[in-house]
Amino acid sequence: MTASPTRTSPAADASMPLPFPLRVTPAGEAFRNACRYEWRHLIGLRSTWVLLGVVSALSLLTGPGLLFDLDRSRKISAASMGDVLAWAPMTTQLPMLCFFVLVLATGPVSTDLVRGAARTTWLAVNGRRVAYAAKGTVGCLVGIGVAVGSALMGAVSAALVLALSGAPQPTWGAVLGPVTRFVLWMGCWALLCMGMVALMRSRIVPVLVLCMWPLLGERLAGLLLGYVSGLDGLADWLPFAAGRAMLTDVSALPEEERSFATAMVGSDLSAPAALVVFLAYTAVLTAAGYWAYTRREAPTGG
Repeated sequence: MTASPTRTSPAADASMPLPFPLRVTPAGEAFRNACRYEWRHLIGLRSTWVLLGVVSALSLLTGPGLLFDLDRSRKISAASMGDVLAWAPMTTQLPMLCFFVLVLATGPVSTDLVRGAARTTWLAVNGRRVAYAAKGTVGCLVGIGVAVGSALMGAVSAALVLALSGAPQPTWGAVLGPVTRFVLWMGCWALLCMGMVALMRSRIVPVLVLCMWPLLGERLAGLLLGYVSGLDGLADWLPFAAGRAMLTDVSALPEEERSFATAMVGSDLSAPAALVVFLAYTAVLTAAGYWAYTRREAPTGG
């Protein structure tokens, strides 16, 4: 006969020493670990480096691009140079850099919610709240860092081309204001992308919305609001109309360019007021994404 295994009571199990000491990770340490987790995941992707290489190459082409419409006898205004360094947001209705950062900004949350890796991420970083905060922080800093690097490379390229061509330099100190607002925009853009993916639990649909709404949706909404008595002024307060007004200070442009610029921007808000409005929209959508990410059930991997 074989002896049956000895069974211990739950009380005895509770009193038995563990083979390793238990340690509660402090909130700050958990957040730092989660940020490192997100950062390593981001820089480990080949697509990240490909996109950064493309952005760098296009930024260095800023200077040669000035030669297509360069008046060597006239000084470029700070507002015009700021628009060039911000990837022409007035012309394209969004800084063209947004379309590149869009890939990086939508990836971390979509990997969790679309590919079913959420539970693994939450176990690795000590919870979904910590995960969302880390994704937002790393994403925002990446958006800001890409914008700063792009603006610096573009400014150096433009300064060299202007110097070699004998054209006068803009007032670079005055360019700092528009570039700073552009950098803040890109940080907000990363948070908007993350919040939209968390709300919609998709990657393709948020990308389409974020591309088409500023280009077509808001313009149509503004036209419709113009037909409603008392609501025509709301068009100035739409998210990306305010965002364009934040990037392009129409009052700083030459008099002959202001009417066209106002029509392209689509908002009469001043740049400081538009900045506050755009930051408020970003905060609301980021908070909504936080609620969706932390409250909804996580999908399982297929």
